[in-house]
Amino acid sequence: MKKTKNRERNILKRFFVNEKEDERIKLMMRKTGITNFSIFARRACCNKEIFSIDFSEYKNIISEISATKSELKRIGNNINQIAK
Repeated sequence: MKKTKNRERNILKRFFVNEKEDERIKLMMRKTGITNFSIFARRACCNKEIFSIDFSEYKNIISEISATKSELKRIGNNINQIAK
């Protein structure tokens, strides 16, 4: 990559998106009134706090919900068979 003199930002970042993601980006750019993608991407990436959530303490609750969901599916299946 060639460097341009007096350029404040000299590192190029590229990424791929699918059509749905591209439409979402365009929609957000229209909503914010930003027409330059570089400016939009910098603001979207750099002006927001990125955080990570640890769900390990909720593993028991998640497994209980999953088990309940499975039971409800079986009950629904039984009801459908009775209704036939």
